Amino acid sequence: MATLTLHDIPDDLIVGLEQLARAHGRSLDSQVIECLRREIKDYAEAMSWLKGVEALRAELPDKPMPLDELVAATERDSH
Repeated sequence: MATLTLHDIPDDLIVGLEQLARAHGRSLDSQVIECLRREIKDYAEAMSWLKGVEALRAELPDKPMPLDELVAATERDSH
């Protein structure tokens, strides 16, 4: 496993991380790792969603689509 060293972390960020760690029964290191994991997961999910939107957009006609049709197409593809 790799080691990551961070410098110049603002005090308020450290305090917030320490509070989160205590609230979740984790060490500060474990809490930071969890925050990083969550951020990467959220980013991957957002990129997947965006890819789906781009695919849907590629299927749309060149003319503007009424909002209700766009919403219906999005809901249809999400089920």
